[in-house]
Amino acid sequence: MIGAVSLMFVCSCGEQSVSPQGSATGSTTVAKGAEVDTLPRKGKQVAALAPPKAVFGMIWFNTAENREYIFDGADWVPRDSSVDSFYAAKAKNAAKSVDLTQDEVCVDDDPACTPTGAHGKHAAFDCKVCHKVAGRLVFDKTGPAYGTSPAPSPSPAPAGTSPAPSPAPTFDATAKTCSNIACHAVKAGTFSYYFPGGDGEPVLNTVSYGGGAPKTTPSWYATGAIGCATCHDNPPSSGVWHSGFHGGQGPTGAYNQCQFCHPDATGSNGQGIAITNPTLHANGAINAQATFKSSCFGCH
Repeated sequence: MIGAVSLMFVCSCGEQSVSPQGSATGSTTVAKGAEVDTLPRKGKQVAALAPPKAVFGMIWFNTAENREYIFDGADWVPRDSSVDSFYAAKAKNAAKSVDLTQDEVCVDDDPACTPTGAHGKHAAFDCKVCHKVAGRLVFDKTGPAYGTSPAPSPSPAPAGTSPAPSPAPTFDATAKTCSNIACHAVKAGTFSYYFPGGDGEPVLNTVSYGGGAPKTTPSWYATGAIGCATCHDNPPSSGVWHSGFHGGQGPTGAYNQCQFCHPDATGSNGQGIAITNPTLHANGAINAQATFKSSCFGCH
């Protein structure tokens, strides 16, 4: 799992109290883009109120409660043995998803029918987002199916010329497969988090991910459900949290499954098997939200 650490303003003693900011823990939002540059490289945030900006793994010592919290990617959670009961209570109160039932199966032209299959997974998107609706099957050149980044090449483009654009998306009507679909690639980006460095002090880390040509030939045929490896390695090949041995467990351990850190996917035996929140999964950001255990705090 992505590391977590203490956040502080750098000073000679290693920590520095800051003026209270915000009004409640709910006022904290995830730092993005240039906001990450405003975060301290090392340290622990010490204040009566929660920091206004945080990233995964930041630690906040709440002076009003004399208690330590860690940011799990969405919420401040207790950084002590009570974290187990915290998540248990949260799960108990969360709305439970259910499997498809017979009354949700389409009958005739029922407009209230819930779509299933590939189109159901894209239910949050209007057909016009990717397709020219009516007439021939044509991908919209202004839609997300078209790549906007240059296609990778083994060598730089010659001086005075521009790199070749990403290849256009295509659909094979016989095989029922799509190729070069940009929205099924992983766009280049960065992810920032805190984790203890070699001296035991928390350090702000930023890693790059994604980029390159779309890794996809998804099939929409009856037997062609796309898998995680359509867009990226399964599991993604970065960090100890994707190594299959995170938390001292093997690939079958709970700490090595997608859902342990990601609210938009689920996995088994160390590999992803399904997208549980298509809208969140396609928002162009890394959705890392750990389910911390008290045993995690030996490292985090």
